[in-house]
Amino acid sequence: MDLRERTVGRSPGRAHILPSVVEPAALSVRPGSAKLGQEIVKRDRHVLDEAHATVDHKLVDEAATWITAKIAVTLRLGAQAVGEYVLDRFFGTDPGLVQSRNPYKNASLRALAKKCGTPELPISRTWLTNAVGVAAMIRRLPSTARAFKELPPSYQESLLPLRDPNEVERMANEVASRDLTYRELRRVVAEERAKIPRKDSRGRPPTPVIIKFLGKLLKGFPSDRNRPAFTKADMEELDEDQRKFAVNSARLLQERLHDLVRKLRAS
Repeated sequence: MDLRERTVGRSPGRAHILPSVVEPAALSVRPGSAKLGQEIVKRDRHVLDEAHATVDHKLVDEAATWITAKIAVTLRLGAQAVGEYVLDRFFGTDPGLVQSRNPYKNASLRALAKKCGTPELPISRTWLTNAVGVAAMIRRLPSTARAFKELPPSYQESLLPLRDPNEVERMANEVASRDLTYRELRRVVAEERAKIPRKDSRGRPPTPVIIKFLGKLLKGFPSDRNRPAFTKADMEELDEDQRKFAVNSARLLQERLHDLVRKLRAS
């Protein structure tokens, strides 16, 4: 066909342009063009591979620094929020109770710790304990203390065994001035703890009589307050005389416990 385009008049003064007709030969690939394209693609891939194979140390260092800082801030804020929440709800905002060695100091907290590692509470017991310990230590620090608060969570946790707030803050300042690594800090803390004199060479001091008595008494009750200590079946198995004895014994125990609470508060 000779014409590339032609007009067809369908109405006066109006023309329609038909598309150009391209000869099939015009679409054919020139000899060697396909091979040239493959070589270009191959060359570009080689350039990209070389770029990916070369380590950009500056980029790596910047990324590591940014990620570490971001994680440190996130973990610190998260652990601090959790620690403060537990401290307020389970210890009545008293940081001194956290360091108490009484194994019966908070049955509800022990029940919460049992949920750790489950879908309900996907954290470890150690993480929870450290979060509460750090929150309690922050509240016990001197008002001018800053170094401990600015440390990463792992460093803060390493300083908790020192127990003394002033010593903790002093060591936190030393971490900053000496630029100690985590392992170096743990070694220094172990050395400092070795210097602390033991009150009793045989180990922990003996448990006071009152704590022993109350501990044994509480063992008979479930840690969950919503769970009854005795079931309906337990009540029904008592005969009349046994029920009267149980009522009198419970009342006597209640009176003695009230008297103990009064004396403890007055001491």
